[in-house]
Amino acid sequence: MGNSKPKQQSTAYLPSNSSMRQTNDNRERERDKRSKPATLSKEFQTIDFDTVETSVLRKYKRVYKIKTRSKNADREELVQAISRHFLNQTVKEADSVTCFLYAIRHRDSVMRLPLNV
Repeated sequence: MGNSKPKQQSTAYLPSNSSMRQTNDNRERERDKRSKPATLSKEFQTIDFDTVETSVLRKYKRVYKIKTRSKNADREELVQAISRHFLNQTVKEADSVTCFLYAIRHRDSVMRLPLNV
């Protein structure tokens, strides 16, 4: 027992301070990703309603009962009102995916799922 050398700890399995910081930073980033809603790039967030025909804008206004200042609104007023309405819509991702998968699977049939749209 007198010949025993002091044990040296191997540093191979001990993380260094910098790697511990990286691990903590990665965990924080992952937590932030889960807590914050995903943001899409600008090209997926908006539609350019200036390129849509006036008849389509009027139909969109009629279907969604969008109020404008005048009954016979000009094109610019329609584009502004419809853009505002479109951007304020919320999308339920689970319902959208369900509807999409159902539509692909049953192309010729009518949708019979009870959705709370």
